[in-house]
Amino acid sequence: MATASARGAKFGAGRLLVSDSRLTLSALNNARYRTLHRVFGVSRAEANLMTFVLALAAVDPAARAARRVARAPRALTGASSGMGGFAVREAALGIAGPGVREGPLVATLLAAALIAGLAVPGLRRAASRMRAAEHRLRVERERRYNDARRAFGV
Repeated sequence: MATASARGAKFGAGRLLVSDSRLTLSALNNARYRTLHRVFGVSRAEANLMTFVLALAAVDPAARAARRVARAPRALTGASSGMGGFAVREAALGIAGPGVREGPLVATLLAAALIAGLAVPGLRRAASRMRAAEHRLRVERERRYNDARRAFGV
């Protein structure tokens, strides 16, 4: 088992970036706000509701498409993959309504909402693990600070 000083020597900029998950999540959330404001013109107060509505609208078509893909024959060509991608895009834009096609990057936003809806359970588990790791690192730092205070008699 590594000593505290050996563990401290390995803690560099890379581990600091990984341990500060709040900064990453905050940046992603800010990007979501900006994208929703740019595409749909919603305010920050309405962004969570809009994200929920987009994810909810994409769940049923995504589940149907996943069932069809699971039952589809496995002989896919490049042309059939391209047609499938176009069909999924058109289905997503069809759900969102006729005025959506005029907005920039709408298909990208809808695809991101679909992927986010499917990835939420895994992201929750990862966030829980990251919070636990951050807690362990914080406890370790506090222990080091207390040891240093005691060593200097403060």
